[in-house]
Amino acid sequence: MSASAEALRQYHHAMPFRSRLVGLLFPTLLFAACAPATWLPYRPEQSPTVTLPVALAGISDARAEFAALLATELRASGDDDPARWLHGLSPNQLPGAVPAGLPSTFAARAASTVVLVVGGLFGDCLGALAVPFGDGRVRPRELDLGEGYRQYDDLGLHSIRLVRLPGRASSETNGRLLAAAIGTEARRPEVQRIVLVAYSKGVTDALHALALLQREGGVPPKLAALVSVAGAVMGSPLADLYQPAYDAVSPSVAPFDCTPSQGGDVASLTRRERIAWLAANPPPHGPSYYSIVAHAPLDEIAPALRVTARQLATIDPRNDGQLIAADTVLPGSTLLAVARADHWDVAIPRDRDPNPLMRASTSGRGYPREALFRATIKWVVGAPP
Repeated sequence: MSASAEALRQYHHAMPFRSRLVGLLFPTLLFAACAPATWLPYRPEQSPTVTLPVALAGISDARAEFAALLATELRASGDDDPARWLHGLSPNQLPGAVPAGLPSTFAARAASTVVLVVGGLFGDCLGALAVPFGDGRVRPRELDLGEGYRQYDDLGLHSIRLVRLPGRASSETNGRLLAAAIGTEARRPEVQRIVLVAYSKGVTDALHALALLQREGGVPPKLAALVSVAGAVMGSPLADLYQPAYDAVSPSVAPFDCTPSQGGDVASLTRRERIAWLAANPPPHGPSYYSIVAHAPLDEIAPALRVTARQLATIDPRNDGQLIAADTVLPGSTLLAVARADHWDVAIPRDRDPNPLMRASTSGRGYPREALFRATIKWVVGAPP
């Protein structure tokens, strides 16, 4: 295995684009090739879970009002049909109304608000192409943290930056690093509010960070909100199924510019770990919680995600190719949107790669993720405490 891994690393180095494409598809190709006959392991000792309608599950439903805010952002970019991008709206259906006072409250709070974005699995492997809600422009790695968000300068926020975390580390490891970053921001006197926008595995990292802060003196009052975007709140059956194969190969393979594997990354995404951990560590009181979930018809999912989308569809067709939509809702949260998008489209600018072959590996729909991000930040910052 070590000789093969070394040959693969040399191949990556010699063929930069092909390296990026192979690395992009590596998890999916590995999972598809190594698929065992069984699907989700039966674990009688696992904490019980339930599936309920949103209204009966302690989740606040703000989709209609949020759709109105998103429609405003879309119109600013020349798009007048939010039904293309959100489930639950019919074509030409008028969304609800933006809550009164939200725009003025946002304007009053923006300058003292810091937005910290938390990326997902392999989040440090693709540079700007893995920066959630970033502009997708290729630049030196150290500039990705903030420069990728300059298109939002007009919002008037104190700052927006990506928290740099290892892309192949456990949520426990990343949670410690993220807790430290939150603490640093909370000690700055000019900062009054901190908003976490976490994507995919970044949500589990964020939950670990909040649990650690709670144990070590309490979550800082300045931490106003955690937003889950296609977050692995309850994990993914794919992780349970493929973790053994992934763990056997991952230490020997370093696709793209990934940092070395620290182990525990995919294990952190298993339903086995997530359900048990969440049962023992409910989100602490204090911050507000918001959820944006995603799923799409198979023909609107990136070709590279369709194998896993079909597998997840045997459990629930409402999936984004990596996660089942119902498993991405934070407990006690406000549901802002059900995006008509796959797992990449909803947050990651991979459709902006300069190479057409890389762009062809995505869905090609050009999801308006900047409008989604703008609406999210305005809602979360402008919402009543």
